[in-house]
Order: sequence, then structure tokens, then C-alpha cells
Amino acid sequence: RWFHLPCAKEGGCVNQYITPYSSYCHEHRPQQEAQETQEPGTNCLICMEPVEDRMTFTTMVCPSCKRAWFHRDCIQGQAMRAGALFFQCPLCRNGEAFVVEMFSLGIRVPFR
Repeated sequence: RWFHLPCAKEGGCVNQYITPYSSYCHEHRPQQEAQETQEPGTNCLICMEPVEDRMTFTTMVCPSCKRAWFHRDCIQGQAMRAGALFFQCPLCRNGEAFVVEMFSLGIRVPFR
């Protein structure tokens, strides 16, 4: 399948911005392995708006602390502002496992 980059995001596709720059359709995209359930009334740690009650394409959780929930667009914005040297979980401040997971889930992290 072929997608325009903006259309891929709208269709739930994942584009990995690391070598070999793979792209996955909504049926075959990588998903988070952690099947955490959140507490009722959980908000995104970045925008402070409610997140969905389960992990979906638009809702993600930190793989390290499993308590930090956020929207895909919110964590993408944080990645673009922080850059590779300062991108980390907004709650537990884990920078290693968190970044690896975000890369594999299609979050683009610029070097600067």
C-alpha cells in the first residue's frame, strides 16, 4: 500500500523515522506490548485532557513507569520540542527504554 505522509497518520499508519525507515498500515503496525489499565479520570500529562480508557493508536503509555499516559499528538509535539538529547518520559524521566519504544511506535524525534 502507498500513502501520502499526512494521509498515513490520519489512517492510523505508523512511520518509523529510524533505519530502515519502515512504514506499517493500520493492520500491521507495531503496538505497545504493555496492556496496562489506567485509573478512571486519567489525563494526558502534557495537555491535561482526558485520555481514552485503554491503549489505542492515539493513546500511549510509558513503557517504564506504566503510569504516564499521553496522546500520540502530544508526545510527538514534546519530542519535536525536546530533541533527541532531552526527550524522556514526562513522569518518570526515563530516557532510554522510553525513547526506544517511541521510535518503534512512529514518534519522530529530531536530533536537535
